[in-house]
Amino acid sequence: MMKKLQFRILAIFILLFSLLSLCIGIFSSSLLKEYALETQSSQLVENAKTIRSLIDQTKLDTRNFGEIKQQLNHIEKHDNERITLIRLDGTVQYESDKTNKVIENHLKRPEIQEVLKGKSEAISERSSTTSKTTLYYVAVPLTNTSGQLVGVLRLSKPIAEMTQLNKQIKLSLFIFIIGVMILGIILTLVTTKRIVKPIEEVMSVATDLSENRYHNRYNGKGYGEIAELGSVINHLANSLEDQMFEIAQNDERINSLINHLVIGVMLLDDERKVQLMNPAMEGILGEKLTDLLGKSYVEATKSYGLSQIIEQGYRQKKPQNNEIYFYYPEEHIVDANIVPITGKNKGELNMIVLLYDITEIRKLEKVKSDFVTNASHELRTPVTALKGFSETLLDGAMEDKTVLKQFLEIMYTESSRLDLLVNDILELSKLEQKQVPLKIEQINVQEAILSSFRLVKKEAEQKKMSLILTDTEITYLNGDISRLKQILTNLISNAIAYTGIGGEIEVTVTKTLTEAIIEVTDNGMGIPEDELDRIFERFYRVDKARSRNSGGTGLGLSIVKYLVENFNGTIEVTSKLGLGTTFTVRLPFQD
Repeated sequence: MMKKLQFRILAIFILLFSLLSLCIGIFSSSLLKEYALETQSSQLVENAKTIRSLIDQTKLDTRNFGEIKQQLNHIEKHDNERITLIRLDGTVQYESDKTNKVIENHLKRPEIQEVLKGKSEAISERSSTTSKTTLYYVAVPLTNTSGQLVGVLRLSKPIAEMTQLNKQIKLSLFIFIIGVMILGIILTLVTTKRIVKPIEEVMSVATDLSENRYHNRYNGKGYGEIAELGSVINHLANSLEDQMFEIAQNDERINSLINHLVIGVMLLDDERKVQLMNPAMEGILGEKLTDLLGKSYVEATKSYGLSQIIEQGYRQKKPQNNEIYFYYPEEHIVDANIVPITGKNKGELNMIVLLYDITEIRKLEKVKSDFVTNASHELRTPVTALKGFSETLLDGAMEDKTVLKQFLEIMYTESSRLDLLVNDILELSKLEQKQVPLKIEQINVQEAILSSFRLVKKEAEQKKMSLILTDTEITYLNGDISRLKQILTNLISNAIAYTGIGGEIEVTVTKTLTEAIIEVTDNGMGIPEDELDRIFERFYRVDKARSRNSGGTGLGLSIVKYLVENFNGTIEVTSKLGLGTTFTVRLPFQD
């Protein structure tokens, strides 16, 4: 583009200089021609007068031009002009141009007529009928000693010879103009290059700015205005670079924020196509952004309820909110918010879809509701028993010593069960809120298991069960030994409760580089597969009647789960109905 500008400047200069040279040439040519003719004319007149002065006037009295011809022949040898001697009657007496053999009468020639009329000199310019060339004529009168006019002396010279000097001057002028033009072109090229180069640099910076490249700067030296333009461009580049850096930082922050939100975010354009989606949304929809980008939201969501409120948002151009159920790729309950925003262009409507997965919240709400129901039910049994037996005693049964003792024993058992239930509820609440202080010490896992065996030995002996410890090597952990014993005692007691008479409880200890693995295995009744996910829920029982008869509160496994989590460990369960159950506890080694 800059080469085009340079070419335009050069072309304009050449055009202007050519027009100026043409005008100067025409004017100079005309002026020089007039000057040359005037000069040559004056010179020709002087030559004519000089030749006339050289003629012997005494010879003119006799009217005999013979001797005069001889004088003119002598003068002709030293003069380049054509000399003609004419009598008063127009007869040519002498002609220096010997090529003309037949000479017409010259009486009617303008210059001759003017001399005959009394002029001291006459000038005429015309094409000669004899030589067929354009000649310039100068005529002067010839008089004798008495002043009587006896003839006319005429000098003539071709115009071409008279303007020869003019042609040479024109040629010199033309050469001079050409030289000046070449010099001007060179100077113009140099000047335009000095002008164009900084402009090129400025345009290079501007082009980079338009293409979002902000590193380039103007460093050239130019004329005042161009230097100022370069300074403005640099200031603009610095400003844009700062702004784009800030925008990039903001975009990075926003993208980081969106990508780490637990809320699913999806942006739809005016054509209802997906433009953006965060990982949380990918998890909810079960699709990747690369598979959905540019597709319709109908293909992306695959949910009639969500599609309905999105379309409603487009129609009403107002925020929408509803609770939507997803059945694919897995069941979800989401709180859907549809927020309309303006697009990049005027009149465009974009839509932000926000999906918050509330499945766990709803599950927790159900768990809490079940907990309240179960807690109320579990508390009602001992409370009702205590109330009933108290009323019976107050109604007179306490007078019977045997009945009184029997009722008091039942009331004691129920109050103990109530106390155990309340303590378990409080224990579970503290564990859930991580308010239980831990006494960290080195624990011998095998010794903790044997200690737990001693605590449940009576229950095992009543059911004639075997308690077996299998270990590969002594294992040590850092933690609270009382809490570990609580975990083991709960799991072993639970195994005893759900295993028949003569069963076997085996505890196996192994370890890896990072964790100790404790497995509690029984050969009892087992757990149905569809109930394995629920056994750690509060008050959940596989066999409710047997659990109550065994004195359990239904909170033991929930407490175990939270205790294991306090050890930063995990607990898993595998079971086959009728064959037995294995609880696997993984506790990491802690520094």
